[in-house]
Amino acid sequence: MEENTFLYNAIKLYYSKGYYDKQQVARFVELGKITREQYAAITGEVYSGTVPAEPTPETPPATEEPTTDGTTGGDAETPIEGSPGSTDGSTETQ
Repeated sequence: MEENTFLYNAIKLYYSKGYYDKQQVARFVELGKITREQYAAITGEVYSGTVPAEPTPETPPATEEPTTDGTTGGDAETPIEGSPGSTDGSTETQ
């Protein structure tokens, strides 16, 4: 056989044990590590010429939006004008 016999045997073993799936074996064909014929011998299917798309995990929605000051919003209370303890930025005392 060819010079990739060791790699072919390793991929075949890992596929049979469930460590590799068809997508991963197809990637070895794309990378030129095994042939299309070897892919067929490992998976029992003809290599279609492309690696099947991997399902993308769904990203959970963010619970809080970042603010411009680097903190996350949502928990801070917005001061109401004229409420005790609020200031208008002036330095005068009353």
